[in-house]
Amino acid sequence: MRIPTYWTGQQIQAGDWVRVYSSRFGVWHHGIVRRLVLVPGGIAVEIVHNTKGGNVAVVDWYEFATSNPVLLHRRPESAEHASAVVARAEANIGKPYYLFAQNCEHFASFAFTGQAESETVKAAGWMVVGVLAVAALTAD
Repeated sequence: MRIPTYWTGQQIQAGDWVRVYSSRFGVWHHGIVRRLVLVPGGIAVEIVHNTKGGNVAVVDWYEFATSNPVLLHRRPESAEHASAVVARAEANIGKPYYLFAQNCEHFASFAFTGQAESETVKAAGWMVVGVLAVAALTAD
């Protein structure tokens, strides 16, 4: 039985930080590979992710992908790191979604590094600051 792979040919592993582009929202959606499970007819991949309007939950690869390619964002550096990533992801199951504090990227970053960060939220914040600065400079 073949281990599932990303489109690049790399094998999918527990602890991988993955992402898929959401054309609906125009952003990347992030998750963590929880485990690979032997099922009749193959191997299923479980992803832990946080969903807008929902909470941190476990879904299968296909539900996470929503018919888009799933990309490897970051791979754990060791088996110990992978175990820690999965443990942090599982400890967050059921926690709610908050756009500016606990979105899917915050969740995946926390699971992978121990620090909840979102480059998307940071970029949006800087964009707002820029717009406000321009407005202040051009105001009569």
